[in-house]
Amino acid sequence: MSTDYIGLAFAALVAVGGAVGYFKSSSVASLVSGLAFGALISLSVQLAAGNSKSYSLLPASLCLILCLVMGGRFLDSKKFMPAGMVAATSLVMAVRYALKAV
Repeated sequence: MSTDYIGLAFAALVAVGGAVGYFKSSSVASLVSGLAFGALISLSVQLAAGNSKSYSLLPASLCLILCLVMGGRFLDSKKFMPAGMVAATSLVMAVRYALKAV
């Protein structure tokens, strides 16, 4: 079973970003969603690394959902950090996993 270090690093980035959002602005929603998405992406990345190509659609879907949510926040706030960065990296990761599924 191979390990997808790039996917795990992205999952850690999402989780740490949620924690930073909590500590900077006391946003419990940021903490919960960051940790939840980080954990789900981490688990789905490990599942996709050890199984057939069709399992790559799970992390692709999670990354696409995160991209859409954070992309909406970016369009509302017009601030690249953090919403724009998370939306952009989520889109890159979603495309990466979608290509693995093909």
